[in-house]
Amino acid sequence: MAISPRPSRRLALALGGLSIAGFLAACGSDGEGGEDVLTRIQEDGTIRIGLEGTYRPYAFHDETGALVGFEKEIADAIAAGLGVEPEYIETEWDSLIAGLDVDRYDLVINNVGITPERQEKYAFSEPYARSIGRIAVPEDSELQTLEDLEGVRAAQSATSNWAAQMEEVGAEIVPVQGFAEAIELVLQGRVDATANDVISFRTYQDEHPDAAFRLLDAELPTDVTVGVILQKGQESLLAAVNEILAEMKSDGSLTAIYQEWVGQDITPEG
Repeated sequence: MAISPRPSRRLALALGGLSIAGFLAACGSDGEGGEDVLTRIQEDGTIRIGLEGTYRPYAFHDETGALVGFEKEIADAIAAGLGVEPEYIETEWDSLIAGLDVDRYDLVINNVGITPERQEKYAFSEPYARSIGRIAVPEDSELQTLEDLEGVRAAQSATSNWAAQMEEVGAEIVPVQGFAEAIELVLQGRVDATANDVISFRTYQDEHPDAAFRLLDAELPTDVTVGVILQKGQESLLAAVNEILAEMKSDGSLTAIYQEWVGQDITPEG
């Protein structure tokens, strides 16, 4: 699954007809120096992208050490559409979004759910994926329904949308650094449950077929879509990212990425 250093056919399709000059002409000035962000990216020839790098199959390191995954491919396409090289900055989830506040990177692509609370402080691209939430429990657990989760201990990254959803169903949050730690605590019986995207659980089950956990039948009730997140006021960069994502949706290259990595199309409707 290593990414070739040469552009893939999917990537070439995603970039058809797009250019940074066209973006700048279409987007105009952001005001208050906003356009300087996109101009600086173009002049530097590099866009800084924040992600965890440990979240299979979103973005992770394969057996060769290469950074791969479907969000990594989407990020590659965004960088190429802007005519620049991506610089990936790997950060633990609980400080990932906060890195935007201190200008550590230009944008984050890491299965970040679009929520009203985040939209108050940050800007989001149009959604590029749907996130279907499920709950894992130990194989011998008595838990069966969402109603059974009242008062249980759930391992979650503290600032994630999964933690917020588990709190809504009455669970007590046990903070962890990421999915790998959370599922390990479930397998050890040290917590009662963990919530995450169904893709993460399926991938883990494929790689660990003997892992002693099961998924509750019910999906988490909140419908979540995810987008690229960046600082507010960067209108030209945001418009450029949206244009690239729209092109990837329309030409089928986004669906092709999902089919390769996930085995199903998780492109948002509309």
